[in-house]
Amino acid sequence: MEPNGRRASGSRRPGNSRRGLWDASEGLWDPPANLCDVLAASILLAALFLFPASGLIAQEEDPARALVTVRGVVLDEVTGMPVAGAAVYLEDESRGALTDSRGAFRIEGVPADAQTIVATQFGYWEIAAAIDVPEAGAVIEIDLKPRPIQLDGVTAVADNIETMARRLQTRRRSLPYQTRAFTQEQLLRSPELDVLDFLWRETDLDRQPCPITVGVTLPGWRPTRGLGGWDLPSQVPGALASHCIWRRGRVISPRVYIDEMPAFSGLDALSNYPTTQIYTLEVYSQGAEIRAYTYRFMQRMAEEPRALIALSHWP
Repeated sequence: MEPNGRRASGSRRPGNSRRGLWDASEGLWDPPANLCDVLAASILLAALFLFPASGLIAQEEDPARALVTVRGVVLDEVTGMPVAGAAVYLEDESRGALTDSRGAFRIEGVPADAQTIVATQFGYWEIAAAIDVPEAGAVIEIDLKPRPIQLDGVTAVADNIETMARRLQTRRRSLPYQTRAFTQEQLLRSPELDVLDFLWRETDLDRQPCPITVGVTLPGWRPTRGLGGWDLPSQVPGALASHCIWRRGRVISPRVYIDEMPAFSGLDALSNYPTTQIYTLEVYSQGAEIRAYTYRFMQRMAEEPRALIALSHWP
């Protein structure tokens, strides 16, 4: 008992006077000075451990790359004349633009960093060059070398490309189905890296995972129908495709053609093609059939035009 008759609820530590006691009369804890220092140090260590710190990490992280504009002009290496309609794109960013009638192009939103710029046009060799894009942007000149073709020069190539484009358009219009065609400029300016992502972004196709029982639908020849023509036979096993769509009450794997050749992996094949490599993309009958044409295919058609394969009929 204390002299005043009150019981102490705490005990003194040897060598201390009042430090570290619970004073029942005041209801306060009076910690020793060295304990305060220990607590402060513990809190500091905990803070450094839990938040290694934002300040250190911030110093180590690279600052966000500035987005600038790359512009320039594409010229014929031999004549020095501007090359209109050339596709100019950044290889790593997978975005680009078409040159206008003066051969000028403009690509916005380019990271200020080392880039590889590519230029291609029918009748010319494709060219790729490494450039350093400063934060002030870049202005460049690209010279394209004409290809040695057995035609009356680049003018004949342009005429053949226009002929092929008209054939594609005529074929699209010949069917009583809904069709959509995406141009090379739309594909070049898209933020999507590959054609499949572009397709999901730009269309209202209802994407679905492919069940095992659904396969890639391929056309077949049915001469017993009298008039003959393309029809829908059995399907290839669904393991070949993983992306399907919902169309008219059921899940289907669209028929996909790349440069007039059937893609046995269906929509999956489109993920292998960057948007910068495609000249045009066609979507038929709510996604029943999709056709993509690369620049290389159109180059071959420009040098030696061929008839297009007839389209299928869809249920």
